[in-house]
Amino acid sequence: MFRNFFISFLVVLLSCSGTSEISTRYSNRDENQDQGLLLVPNQLSAPASFKSIQLYRKGNQNNPPIITLNNREKLVLEFDELTSLSGQFRVTFEHFDQNWNPSNIPEAWYLDGFNELIITGGEINSLSKPNYFHYKAEFPNNNVKFISSGNYLLNVFDYSSNTKLFSIPFFVTEQAGKITSRVETLYNSGNNFSASDQLFSIYEYPEEVEFPQFDLAFRFVQNRFWGSAKSTETFDITSPGKVRFYTPRSNLFTSGFDFIPLDLTDLNINLDKIEDWQPEFIPPRVILKRDILNFTASPSVSYSSNFGKPEKNRDSRYAEVQFRFKSGTLNTENTELYVAGDFNSWTLDKDSELNYNSNTGLWSADVLIKEGNYRYKYFQKYENSANSTAIPINDSITNRRQSYHSFVYYLDPEKNYQRLLIIGSFNSGN
Repeated sequence: MFRNFFISFLVVLLSCSGTSEISTRYSNRDENQDQGLLLVPNQLSAPASFKSIQLYRKGNQNNPPIITLNNREKLVLEFDELTSLSGQFRVTFEHFDQNWNPSNIPEAWYLDGFNELIITGGEINSLSKPNYFHYKAEFPNNNVKFISSGNYLLNVFDYSSNTKLFSIPFFVTEQAGKITSRVETLYNSGNNFSASDQLFSIYEYPEEVEFPQFDLAFRFVQNRFWGSAKSTETFDITSPGKVRFYTPRSNLFTSGFDFIPLDLTDLNINLDKIEDWQPEFIPPRVILKRDILNFTASPSVSYSSNFGKPEKNRDSRYAEVQFRFKSGTLNTENTELYVAGDFNSWTLDKDSELNYNSNTGLWSADVLIKEGNYRYKYFQKYENSANSTAIPINDSITNRRQSYHSFVYYLDPEKNYQRLLIIGSFNSGN
């Protein structure tokens, strides 16, 4: 009898401690976080306990989260949870229009099978602190199949509490028709006489499109920052079977957007980026060499995923990485500066806000990052009576090579929802 009582008491104790950790480990979300180049409307950013989130087309983690309808392509979702408890998660999918408004169509119109993907059995890390579990899932599969093109959100829930944790956008395209695109760089056309990119695309649409002037819609995206897409109503349909669309001169992309590379594959002192390595701390601390405005960004980087390349080995470590930024003549009064990059899904929150030290003249922030390869930038936030705007601090006014995607949407006349007919990818010439 005593043995049964002890076992019951132990089960209750473990259950309570697990419930306590579950209830607190999702409670540290920044409710005021509303800025991010990747964040689209209706998207939920992840709590601080979820790191190294990736979503990419299977085959290469640099691939964008884009798959073709009725194709064998798959998407791969990976993430870490900083916890000592293994979790179980439920993934669901939603369909949206080009502006990320819910399509409000029946689930059976865009999904065949179950709108649920269960993720469990995460792999625990070894040796290092903090503890974390790594999770990985692939879809579509035998139970989840997309039958309509369009914009989608992947939503991740905690299975036991049904708490929505985070969401990520992805795209299902039909690749119907043919699209060609080009970039024209306009010098001295932007702020401070910087260069700007004007984008042009020609789309040869399929025969089912009878009224292109009414039923087609167009968007452009720079550097895979889906949340900063620009729609355009500037188009020409004078050529039969073709539509030419482009960005107007009043709404161009900057040609000077650049990235700072961050090599954390070896958490020791190196000549490139790390100034001091302090393994005696838990988690270990990494002090980066200071970044200096106009002297830091790289002309190009060899990887282009907005999620970076976190290491996948079980002994991969997280480190508290200190960024230090010398802003030069930038006004330090009433200024909000942030660091954002592949390591935090390009979101601006309280964990990535920089603090100014008047004695050293440096801005600094500590960010928990996993070993790997990443890119990042500094941003300045401006407040006004209407909203807040985050402006990237580019290192140079000269043009840099930019990556672009063009999107063509079609309002289906029978079902009255937007299909994603085609996505084109192209680069600026430099």
